[in-house]
Amino acid sequence: MTESTSAIISGIRELGAAPDTYGTTLNTQISPAAADLIGQAVADAVRDLKPDHIAVWESSDEAVLAHVVALATGSTVLRVTDESGIISVSPSITPGDRVVALATAWEPRWLQAMLSVLRGAAAEVTAVAAVLHTPTLDAAGSVPVVALLSEAEASSAGLR
Repeated sequence: MTESTSAIISGIRELGAAPDTYGTTLNTQISPAAADLIGQAVADAVRDLKPDHIAVWESSDEAVLAHVVALATGSTVLRVTDESGIISVSPSITPGDRVVALATAWEPRWLQAMLSVLRGAAAEVTAVAAVLHTPTLDAAGSVPVVALLSEAEASSAGLR
């Protein structure tokens, strides 16, 4: 385990995680410093992709994480919502925009819905990013996947 991985694990443990409407999220209000540490690590992992936007499901905790990543990468945040089965993105996407889809841990339904709405808006999905790798990421297809912790690392640290 590298020093960076150890710090990420410590940050995740400090924040804790809880189920939310769209899947597991970090409790970012617990520690701005830990949320920043994790967000900066995601930003470091996606920076070379030069995203225009970081897309997250409408969740306050995911929004905090996305804002840290967006600030560090010079991008903006897209919030995706599902209201009674109608999925929308705010602000709107310009065709060709480079987007990184981000979640603490992806659930199958929400990953597929996110990819569908982004592709439907003609965005270029440059990566699917997560704090914790889950088997759902294997369904990302040809889109590059970025995860701060592998399933094995998360499991050995008692996070899964």
